[in-house]
Amino acid sequence: MISEIVGNSLFAAFLASIDGDLAARAKSKGCAHCGGVLHSATYARKLRGLPDSTDPPNRRHSFCCQTCRRRTTPASVRFLGRRAYAGTVVVLMSAMGEGVTNRRIEELRRVLGVHRRTLQRWRHWWRAVFAATPFWSVARGNLMPPPDATALPGGLLERFIGPDDPTRLAQCLRFLAPLYSPYSDHAC
Repeated sequence: MISEIVGNSLFAAFLASIDGDLAARAKSKGCAHCGGVLHSATYARKLRGLPDSTDPPNRRHSFCCQTCRRRTTPASVRFLGRRAYAGTVVVLMSAMGEGVTNRRIEELRRVLGVHRRTLQRWRHWWRAVFAATPFWSVARGNLMPPPDATALPGGLLERFIGPDDPTRLAQCLRFLAPLYSPYSDHAC
């Protein structure tokens, strides 16, 4: 599933369109600090774990207030906070079962550039840090039955219903987007 989704330019374009919608909503609200008009301050961002030829280009939506000059960066499904890896890669690789073989991890490291220690750090974050956030305490109530913290993020992915894996992943990333808002207290 990972290789089918990560290299899929249609899926990347779909996530970019979701980000565009989130950005349009943030811009229409105006500056959160002074209520001023927001102007585009979009910037390029290199995401690890994606092929270099990923279309559309990885541009991070951001805005600058005309009045107070403060930056507003809306939530995103492609960029999980300050993480260097694409959200797709972080969620899918962290969701891999515990019984992953050394050969499989080495293959993924070669293809996506994710090392074993990075994967272990992500799993720890999901199961210890994320599971203890107020966001998760509230959000898990919307999922029946709530996923067990020791099964995150795989258990979370299983709660979304769709015709295929990319649709379920997009729903999961959309569900997680508020967590990674730059103004969230829980951004990683």
